[in-house]
Amino acid sequence: MSKYSLAEAITPSRKAVPPRKAKGRKGGDIELPDYISPEPKNAAERRDWDRMSSRMEGFHTYFRASFKQLFELADGSFAKHGLSVKDFMGVAESFHEHLGFHHGIEEQHIFPVLAKRMPQFRDDHQEEHDAIHKGMDELQMLISRYRSDPTSYSPDDFRRNLASWGPLLFYHLDAEVETLKPEILRRYWTIGEVRRLPM
Repeated sequence: MSKYSLAEAITPSRKAVPPRKAKGRKGGDIELPDYISPEPKNAAERRDWDRMSSRMEGFHTYFRASFKQLFELADGSFAKHGLSVKDFMGVAESFHEHLGFHHGIEEQHIFPVLAKRMPQFRDDHQEEHDAIHKGMDELQMLISRYRSDPTSYSPDDFRRNLASWGPLLFYHLDAEVETLKPEILRRYWTIGEVRRLPM
């Protein structure tokens, strides 16, 4: 029986993020208006405000389910589903690639825009990505090792890797969506601006 449990691997926690080093900000936050954007006037405006968090939640739901599936099958039960070690590594690599691609899009196209006004996307969420990527890099090494030598597959090592960064991933998936909720966005953007934000 594995010493790593699914519950521990998916309980959200930010502990894996190293403490932030004090550093001077270039220019700091922009000066925000002394008001919050008004509440949505109708259902269409509510949808506009909800668009970013709703779409992000859709992606994140997929990543949560995929991570859980990987963890559960990692005990070797993938064989009961007709998968070899190499096949299972294909499943793991697909998850790894999709998550990496998702983060790449965020870091290139979404974070830079939001970070102009929202420090969460300049600091917190980027730090979370950086720490998650360390676990993902180790996962990729395990995938390569087990693909080249399936007999070396270790359920405990595979689960240990997932358990090392899973709590942060689940924390991040929740936190990022929360940061994109209307009540937060309204502190930084107008309805017209939100309609033009990339997502």
